[in-house]
Parts: sequence; C-alpha cells; structure tokens
Amino acid sequence: MKLDSASRRRIEVFELRLRIELATIEAYHRVCQPENPLLYINNVTGRLSMVIALAPPEQALEAVGLVRLVRHVYGRASDILHGRSSMLDAPAVIIDEWRSIVERLEALAGVRKAADSN
Repeated sequence: MKLDSASRRRIEVFELRLRIELATIEAYHRVCQPENPLLYINNVTGRLSMVIALAPPEQALEAVGLVRLVRHVYGRASDILHGRSSMLDAPAVIIDEWRSIVERLEALAGVRKAADSN
C-alpha cells in the first residue's frame, strides 16, 4: 500500500509526538531516579520541566526556551493528530523544524537512538 504525502507527514507528526513523550520519560527517570519505572506518560507538558534540571547551569535559560518550543510542538502535533487543527496536512518545512527541536530535546534528555541500544 502506497501512502500519500499527507499520510506520511501525519505519521511523522505522530512519531515526533512519541519521541517527545519518550524523552520526557527519560528525563523524569534521570532526574527523579524512581524505584519503579514509569510505565505510562501523563502530563507531558508538565514533566517537560524535568529537562531543565538536566541542563548545565550555564545553559539553563536555553533549556527553558527549548522546553517552551517543545510544549508548542507537542500541542500542535496533538491538535493535528486529534483533528483539532485545520492544518491536517502539515507542510514538510514545519515537520523538519519540529524534528530539529525534538532532536535538541533528545540530546539534552540523554535519549539513546535505536541504533545505540544494541
């Protein structure tokens, strides 16, 4: 089955949203070091603040800005995926920008890439 470009971009939006959730879980575990692992994610936008604690002190303001950007991306991605946005076919340039923001988040949160986990 061949997907049209709009469907592929929606899948990319979904992937970015999942990556944000996984980075949030990783940040939570690194900061709080809970006895039991977090098995599901809730309050993603609230838990994003954990990422700020992972930044070196001299980069704290940059981390705050990054968290604000990620909250925006997460909200817009959710709106697209849940049909609350008129932008159901997100332009590739926006997805590329969102991807770079998520990659910065993953770097700060210490998320390992799939290839790194082997």
